[in-house]
Amino acid sequence: MPRAPDDRRPDPEAFLRKASRDARLGRLKVYLGMAAGVGKTYKMLDDAHGLRRHGTDVVIGYVETHGRAETEARIGDLEVVPRKQVSYQGVVLPEMDLDAILKRRPDAVVVDELAHTNAPGSRNEKRWKDVEEILAAGISVMAAVNVQHLEGVQDVVGSVTGIEVRERLPDRIVRGADALVVVDLPVEELRERIRIGKVYTAEKAEQALANFFTEEKLTRLRELTLFQTADHIEADAHDSGTLEAPAPQARVAVAIPLAPETARKLILRASRTAGRMNTRWYALHVRRSRERPERLSARQHRALTENVELAMTLGATVVVRESEDVAAEIARFVREENVAVLIVGPPSRRGLSARLVPGIVDRLLSRANGFDLLVADAGGDEEP
Repeated sequence: MPRAPDDRRPDPEAFLRKASRDARLGRLKVYLGMAAGVGKTYKMLDDAHGLRRHGTDVVIGYVETHGRAETEARIGDLEVVPRKQVSYQGVVLPEMDLDAILKRRPDAVVVDELAHTNAPGSRNEKRWKDVEEILAAGISVMAAVNVQHLEGVQDVVGSVTGIEVRERLPDRIVRGADALVVVDLPVEELRERIRIGKVYTAEKAEQALANFFTEEKLTRLRELTLFQTADHIEADAHDSGTLEAPAPQARVAVAIPLAPETARKLILRASRTAGRMNTRWYALHVRRSRERPERLSARQHRALTENVELAMTLGATVVVRESEDVAAEIARFVREENVAVLIVGPPSRRGLSARLVPGIVDRLLSRANGFDLLVADAGGDEEP
């Protein structure tokens, strides 16, 4: 299945090595996507088969196939822990059997729909609380969730989709995961999968495309997913041993503006600079409150997301911060991360106006103590 453009993601063996460090606690690996249908469950099952081939005792605690033939076929011969049948108001609801999993004690368990609300009468109200019990018992968990279920993005999700998401997951669950996998598809490819019936039945497909799965909504949800996971992906890459940590004083950073052409040219320049220095680098975007995701146009969202993807593909750690004083926040980041070379675009204010009201670049020049400031020619667009 297609996935996020990062070749640095930990493989199943890296996940196993990490899990073996502390036999007392299980390790959590989260598969995050922008929406249903991107292939989270399929990828999770694919990795489960890989773990089993390497000798891991892995079982399925709960997988929701939604009738998708590809997903059902991918379960294959993996052991499935039978679901617990919970009776509520005359209706029998199938739920993950937490006690059966704890009694079975596998090395790892696959758990779908992490934000799910359990049937009334269950020991835990939410499935993520079941997962916490499983981890505490020393069993590792592979779990899937969509970005709109994270508690911390509800203001953005509400403004983008117009939908109140009732099933929510505390951000700390994802932030504290030992590994994070972004399962990604280009927006149009996901819409095509829906259109041809691979995600929903034919009668539901057109309704889905016209409501939740519009191009604009998916573009913004995709941006949220990338921003939520950019830092974690870099951490996973270092854990898997695919990157070498350079001396702190050698790091490179680039300030990404909203102007798409300027941002793209600066990212490419930063990648070349970091390559010549053989060091890690950051792509930093500092946004003011007026530039929050819900206040940007679909075109601006799309362009910003494309540049974030480009930076990640080229090996950057993407960092997003918010501040009304962009120059001060950039300077603070440079100090915190021991950045030696900061790359910015050309100033937009020149002459008398620049002397009267210094712009971001001029203010950074006055703060450039302990790092080199490279003002790159980015084709004349506005400054960061």
